[in-house]
Order: sequence, then structure tokens, then C-alpha cells
Amino acid sequence: MAQPKIPELVLKLQQLAKPTFVNSRWRKPAISARRLADMRKSLVAEGVYWPPKPMADRGGDKPFKLIKHERDREKRQNKIEENMRKMPEMIAEYRASVHKLRADTRAKKHRTEEMKYRIAVGKQESGEPSWQIFKDQKR
Repeated sequence: MAQPKIPELVLKLQQLAKPTFVNSRWRKPAISARRLADMRKSLVAEGVYWPPKPMADRGGDKPFKLIKHERDREKRQNKIEENMRKMPEMIAEYRASVHKLRADTRAKKHRTEEMKYRIAVGKQESGEPSWQIFKDQKR
């Protein structure tokens, strides 16, 4: 659909509402933004075509930044889903490590008990009484 032609009056008003750069200085607009809005309102009521604001002049069209946890929500959900898929393997690995740790602890406890018994009885690992080891050493 072709856009209607913008009347010369509207173009002239829009030009007067902009600041101008003259002799290395900026001059104020000839028509203030409030007066331009009033003129636009009355001209639109009379039926004169006034073009909508261009997208470049709209500050509200920029998306909101959001809070960090809101921005990262999707990435976090993907990470959670991936970790949940790995969960059975992780649980099996954890249980195996705990089983090995407990077995090592039991073996260590058993060795400690055995050493206590050997010391009490007077036998070393080789099966000799402890006093014979000292007998062979020179003083």
C-alpha cells in the first residue's frame, strides 16, 4: 500500500521543530516540542495526514535489559536438563566410589586390629617373636 503524500505544511513544521547548527553554534528550535504536539493534534483533527514517528526516534522500542538471572534463565535450564540426563551415570559413579572408600576403610581397620594382636602376642609380620629381632642386633 502506498503511503499518502506528506503535505508541505507538515514538512515545514517538522523542520522548524529541529535545532539548527549556524556559525559553529546550535540554535534552539523555532517551535517547541509542546507547540509542535498541539499543532499536530489540531491538524490531525482537521484530517491532514501526519506521518508516524520514525523508528530511529523511538527510545521505547529498545528491549529491556532484564535482571541477570532472568537473562541467564534459558542457559541455566539447558544446563540443568543436560545434567539430569547424566544423573544415572553420576549416581552410579558416586556409589562405586563410596563402596570402594568403605572397603578401603574396612581393610585398614582390619589391618590395624591385626597389628594390635601381633604386638600383643609378640609376633612380627614374618612370624618371628619380636625379641629375636633385637637379639641379632649389635649394641
